[in-house]
Amino acid sequence: MDIEIFREAGAFSWTLEIKVDSKPEEWPHVFVADKAAYDAAILYLKGRGLNPDMFADDDDYPIIKSPLCQKLLVEGHPFEISIYRGVDEAEWILEIINAKGTSFIPDERFKTDKDALGVALADFENEPLEDFIG
Repeated sequence: MDIEIFREAGAFSWTLEIKVDSKPEEWPHVFVADKAAYDAAILYLKGRGLNPDMFADDDDYPIIKSPLCQKLLVEGHPFEISIYRGVDEAEWILEIINAKGTSFIPDERFKTDKDALGVALADFENEPLEDFIG
């Protein structure tokens, strides 16, 4: 069984794909948040008598969090900017999390944590806030 949750570049909705014996299961909709897609996958597994814990990874991959991570209010809405990378990775990942816990992670990776923070702040200035509120 293969489970994949992903978002196409430039899209705001998430897609859940589950393959059983290499045959894809059809999903009638996309998801507003990656957490909603994850929850649907867990329900699917439980509904078929499978233990979703069997897909858990016991190995914790160590990450380095940037000191530039921060919480901020944008037009009265709280957000968390998280910037991190794997210990063996050179490039940084940007994650913007809204008050509902919805995560926005651009496909782009950044050479420096400062570059990632600059993109996050520019996104808040240049993109409609509704895109981040969910």
